[in-house]
Amino acid sequence: MNSFLNAALHASCEGIMVKSLDEDAGYTPSKRSDAWLKVKRDYVEGLNDSLDLVPIGAWHGNGRKAGWYSPFLMACYNPDTEEFQSVCRVMSGFSDSFYVEMRDFFDADKICQKKPPYYRSEEVPDMWFSPEVVWVIRGADFTVSPVHHAAIGLVHPSRGISVRFPRFIRCVSDRKPEECSTSADIADMFRSQIRKMDVKAEK
Repeated sequence: MNSFLNAALHASCEGIMVKSLDEDAGYTPSKRSDAWLKVKRDYVEGLNDSLDLVPIGAWHGNGRKAGWYSPFLMACYNPDTEEFQSVCRVMSGFSDSFYVEMRDFFDADKICQKKPPYYRSEEVPDMWFSPEVVWVIRGADFTVSPVHHAAIGLVHPSRGISVRFPRFIRCVSDRKPEECSTSADIADMFRSQIRKMDVKAEK
């Protein structure tokens, strides 16, 4: 299975589907089943280090998530410029109770009237939040992005770094927003990923 997964990842796929050999393991659209399993890189290996990011904005949820915030716009911090730079949107890993909690937490006092001048992103969420909390986020890998500004100028002159398939892991209660992952942290992790890919390609 590892060889199939590695081949899929090298082809820039999200992962592979694994099917049980049971006779009744048929596929039913829009229905979860233990007979069909999704295997993705972050489930097996993931980023070497998770990221501590700050939610700086969100969109209004649709469908089942109507009335909640989803997805959230996450950002790292650049201490040199004192800016929060967007990294990714995240909408995976949340429980329904957490959505309700965050809807109540980000009340009118924490919603900005306009985009703060110290936020850097090409994204335009439905609302901007003041920096309040830190969340642990884990994803599959890093990619250069024309939309997100994380580590812009450190790896690419005009593009930032983003995380593919990000998932919420937990809240961090002992860190202030300015103590989250920095743009330099993300640039270093991106370079580390590139070095590992080069080593694998040489084998």
